[in-house]
Amino acid sequence: MASASIFKFRIGALQAIALAIWAVPQLAVAQSAVLPATSGAAQGNSAPSDADSSLEEIVIIAERRKENLQDAPITVTAVSAAALESAGVTGTTELANAVSGLTMPQSQGTPMPHIRGVGNTALGTGIENSVALYVDGVYHGSASFSALTFNNIAQLEVAKGPQGTLFGRNATGGLMQVITLDPKPGFSGSASLGYGNYNTITEEAYVTGGSNAIAADFAFQSSQQLTGWGTNVYNGNQVNKQALDMSVRSKWLFNPADGTAIRVIFDYSENDSTTGALRNYGNSPNIYYPKGYFASLSTFDIDANQQPYRNKKGGGVSVQFDQDLGFASLVNTMAYRQDAIRNYIDIDTGPLPVIAVLTQSADTQATEELQLLSPTGSSWKWATGLYYYYATAGNVPGHTYFGGAAVNPKTGIIMSNNDSTETTNSIAAYGQVTKEVLPNTDLTLGARFTNEERSVASVSNALTKNLTTTAPTTIDQSSSTNVPTWRVALEHRFTDDVMAYVSDSRGFKSGGYNLSNGDAAYSPEKLAAYETGLKTEFLSHRLTVNSSLFYYDYKNIQVSRFANGQALIYNGAAATSFGLDLDVTAAVAAGLTVRAGVELVRDYFNSFPNADFFFTCPAGPNGVCSLSARGNQLPQTPTATGTLNIDYRQPLTHDAGALTYTLNTVVNSSSYYAPNNEIRQPGYALLNGSILWTAANDGYTVRLWGKNLTDKIYAFNVNQSPGAIAASYAPPRTFGITVGKKF
Repeated sequence: MASASIFKFRIGALQAIALAIWAVPQLAVAQSAVLPATSGAAQGNSAPSDADSSLEEIVIIAERRKENLQDAPITVTAVSAAALESAGVTGTTELANAVSGLTMPQSQGTPMPHIRGVGNTALGTGIENSVALYVDGVYHGSASFSALTFNNIAQLEVAKGPQGTLFGRNATGGLMQVITLDPKPGFSGSASLGYGNYNTITEEAYVTGGSNAIAADFAFQSSQQLTGWGTNVYNGNQVNKQALDMSVRSKWLFNPADGTAIRVIFDYSENDSTTGALRNYGNSPNIYYPKGYFASLSTFDIDANQQPYRNKKGGGVSVQFDQDLGFASLVNTMAYRQDAIRNYIDIDTGPLPVIAVLTQSADTQATEELQLLSPTGSSWKWATGLYYYYATAGNVPGHTYFGGAAVNPKTGIIMSNNDSTETTNSIAAYGQVTKEVLPNTDLTLGARFTNEERSVASVSNALTKNLTTTAPTTIDQSSSTNVPTWRVALEHRFTDDVMAYVSDSRGFKSGGYNLSNGDAAYSPEKLAAYETGLKTEFLSHRLTVNSSLFYYDYKNIQVSRFANGQALIYNGAAATSFGLDLDVTAAVAAGLTVRAGVELVRDYFNSFPNADFFFTCPAGPNGVCSLSARGNQLPQTPTATGTLNIDYRQPLTHDAGALTYTLNTVVNSSSYYAPNNEIRQPGYALLNGSILWTAANDGYTVRLWGKNLTDKIYAFNVNQSPGAIAASYAPPRTFGITVGKKF
């Protein structure tokens, strides 16, 4: 009865909000008809009249063209580098601090972004995220290398909902776009040095220079955490420590002639870490250890005979050619990327040599995209292109070790080996056009057709306790998929400051093979999204209020399961989700800006007869069985999320510079880790903040900062598997000081 009442309340709330959204343009039109076209102060607006208190215009490229955020008929959150810094966001793993409706669970240090209930719940070789990541126009297919640290970012955009027309495969949940700074003529740059608790040292540097014909930049960042958040009590070694996080990036900009630009970008990163070290989830049952065995462990400690270790390294190069053709702009982007990961994991989470995994994977990808884009100011706004994606992902090889109770008495296997490679060839053609069809009314039509071929080749064998090697098993499989996706949107501008839209979009996420488990195949998932939104500005561009209502029909959902410590993908049946997005930005006074976002989601499985259950199985909590998850919530999907960012800049007297105070709050309601809804993450709130002193000439800066100031303890992720339930935890309270210099 209580859940039914809550559901009715949510429906009623959404209906009320929808009515309010419908009413805003009517009120705005009425206001423009009654009020004289004078200054904001003359209209009775309470905001100050000085230009410094108005909001900056935000230009985005979420539709493959530059346009004002308020003119785009999609739900997009665009955040500048300064806003990211004020929200305590230093990389993609912390983006949820600035974007409501975005959650960032992690597995083995890799973010698995979820937007509106759409996202991965496991990480494994060849598994790509459901929220696509693009950096300077290049898709990053490797989920393991989506953990980026920012130090030369111009802007970051998060588009919510499927972006299957313009960005294609694996943008089912949405899109994250990172746009880095272009190099500038002359010579300039910045450098900073920081120190935080847990003996964490950070260094950053950015330099740029050159001429109008050729310019280049170089960005470097590195951090070393010398003290871990916890200890492995088995051997006394530290864990939950990011020993090294380093990245370098260089962009070269050539302008050989008017209307021609060539960008060449190099990047490399490396990470050595034990953050998110797996440990038994609380005092949950573990088939290999007595009841209560793990009760004495503190949150960030583990008790494992296999010391966790994770090393990731990789990088790439891209070349982008831009040519103004007069009637259109031609953009050609070529890129190549590769990475490698070595990861040790103790699966049984305890001190006995029961199950341990050594993952060794290597990924490569090559992409080519050719686009023709309509010129700026054209009455027809269009984009068309061809896209090619080639990738390999493989275990090179991977090993699973068994001991004690985990050794099958019939087979006697003590180690299994898998050497496999999955190859992807994907080609797509797409086009989208926007045209005014009625006064102040634009129609957008877009379509994409994708052909994707996947193949897997693998050899696996095992070693028995008698030290004999089993006969190898060879698998060679392939599959082909043809998927059309499209977008239809209608937008109407009631006034210069009020625009409403409705849209129908489609997206899909690629299928693939489980490389670590007999290469079992899983099918593509598909999403139909219906959305209506409203974008408004008030008080002479001192207040923006953007809102949208969405409804998702989600089919063949890819969900995760765990077997012998390996993450596997299988397909659920169908789910529905619907909800509200609301983003508000206000220039309250000179120097004071407030940004707030709220997302409400109601989601449930319509059908899922073969979901993995554990606690409710007839065999008890250490077994696994297939039961129906119909009516359950989707994993990692809070019913409500919210963000609040407050920035206040206070000039100091006597040319002493300025102080900037920032406060960031993130609130998430409760959610579940798996479709069975057996383990619930309670709701939580995070508080981040900083105080920045900037010299009068903007040359020197000193920042005092703190993250998770209330020291909230919560799990990034919880993995249920037969025998043991493993968890990894988010960072505790961290704080420090950073000193910087611009030149």
